Amino acid sequence: MDEPRTRPEEAMANAGLIFISTVWLQSQMSDLVILKTNPKLVPAFLANPERVPAEFSRLRASFWEKQFGEVKNALCSAFADTLSDSEVVDIEQIYHVRNMIAHAHVSVGRDYMLYRPSGTRKEREVIASFSPRPVDDQSDPLMLKLSFWRPDVFESLSAQIERIDQLCFSRLAASIGVPHGRVR
Repeated sequence: MDEPRTRPEEAMANAGLIFISTVWLQSQMSDLVILKTNPKLVPAFLANPERVPAEFSRLRASFWEKQFGEVKNALCSAFADTLSDSEVVDIEQIYHVRNMIAHAHVSVGRDYMLYRPSGTRKEREVIASFSPRPVDDQSDPLMLKLSFWRPDVFESLSAQIERIDQLCFSRLAASIGVPHGRVR
């Protein structure tokens, strides 16, 4: 019989699921940007689901070298006339959550992770994106406590990721004539 996970284990497992989901979203963003900015590739991309065209593959590989923020910015630029304000907010928040996980201080001895935005510009971006409530005796510089073990936190982030995938990216794919399943 399996032992139930401890809170620290649950926090780490949930953070891992959220993080890999952001990697998946980044892959979709890359493909959407490539196809939007290179519409001549769409027919060949759609013609053979088993193999992508060489030019598309080359561009895709170049996107693998980019940071999430660069790909996010390219998507927001390429689809500026299509993305809603709320979709941009969702994508921006997931970008910050991804960075929080990637740069968190993690310990198996506690059920939360700590994140410190790197520099005042990043701190302002995080505050603008999430509007965290100050706490008594708040640290200076700002330190965020990430409690991914909490079901409400995990479910909210999962729903946000699903919304980006199922609603936003599906709509963006349709806008360029590509079935969403081909970029998922």
